[in-house]
Amino acid sequence: MKKLLISLLVVAIVFGVADARKKKKAGKIEDGVYIDKIYNFSLAIPDGWNSSIKKEKSRLRLALTKEQYDVPTHFTHAPTYTKVPKVIVYIDTLPMRLDWFVDSLLADEYKSDIKKNMLKELEILYGDYMPKRRSKMSVDSIPGVMISGERKYTVQVQRAGFESDKADVVTDFYGGAVFFTEKNGRLYIFHFICEKRYYDVYEQEFMKLLSGFKFTEG
Repeated sequence: MKKLLISLLVVAIVFGVADARKKKKAGKIEDGVYIDKIYNFSLAIPDGWNSSIKKEKSRLRLALTKEQYDVPTHFTHAPTYTKVPKVIVYIDTLPMRLDWFVDSLLADEYKSDIKKNMLKELEILYGDYMPKRRSKMSVDSIPGVMISGERKYTVQVQRAGFESDKADVVTDFYGGAVFFTEKNGRLYIFHFICEKRYYDVYEQEFMKLLSGFKFTEG
């Protein structure tokens, strides 16, 4: 009997720890709406997007990827090389005025730990980024700054039916946009990236997604 009780206690502890780990997420999705646990905002998720909720203490709160997407002809035989349309939501402290911060993020000469950590997640801005457009805009009466541009990439694509050392070199561009807004000294970033040739189509979906962003109480 004593051994049985010990076994049951161990099982209960294991499941309790597992359950606790499960609950330590950045937020939850209810009726198609992501609700953040800490940062007082919600985001309606359109149909056709897969969601991944990140850890409770992470600056990266949510990642969305398109379920169905176009594949460039040079990746026809290797579709996994395609940049899947992706949106991430990233939260951090705003160290200065919003428009100044956007300037600093795009300036090569400006260095900071916040910028370094942020660029690891904001793929379109990392490396050889070429800005195309910048404007002030509002989402559901929430003012912010939107920037868009492209980034060149080069990859080696394995030829179908050939030995592993045979590959084609493909050079093309990613397209993307980033929306920045703030509240109470906190920076909210919505980052979107995809293959540039399909950017105009998927940008409309990104804008639709942004229209479902709202600040909640707090």
